[in-house]
Amino acid sequence: MSSLRFKVTKGEPASKDLQVISSGLLAHHAKQGHQRTWKKYCIFLKDKNNKTYGGIIVTFTWNDMHIDSLWVDESLRGKGYGAKLMKLAEKEAIKRNCTIAHTDTFTWQAPGFYEKLGYKSFGKIDDFPKGNSLNYYYKKLGK
Repeated sequence: MSSLRFKVTKGEPASKDLQVISSGLLAHHAKQGHQRTWKKYCIFLKDKNNKTYGGIIVTFTWNDMHIDSLWVDESLRGKGYGAKLMKLAEKEAIKRNCTIAHTDTFTWQAPGFYEKLGYKSFGKIDDFPKGNSLNYYYKKLGK
């Protein structure tokens, strides 16, 4: 093993290197009895001209729904569109036998929004970025 070396790259990794890492991680999960599968699911809020005014992107993994991104145009905030996007995604998650949903949000984004929808805080990184926090939330689904 003395011929091994550390090689630093900047930016995106080479696809062959990324594939080796991904394959190794997936094989490890499978050996532990957790064959890893994930599916992206997206719902968009659009007008009759197909202009996007909001949307939610989630990833289903095992029995979990991770909320990757949720956004509603500022002109439509406070009118229930964000909550409706969440409810539609949660309904799909339950159909897929998910029992947990989780996400993260910065202090200037939507902690109160998630709390109103029944999400509970399970962690926080203070002073990231400086003067703010990154907050982690989860919700048990299907109850």
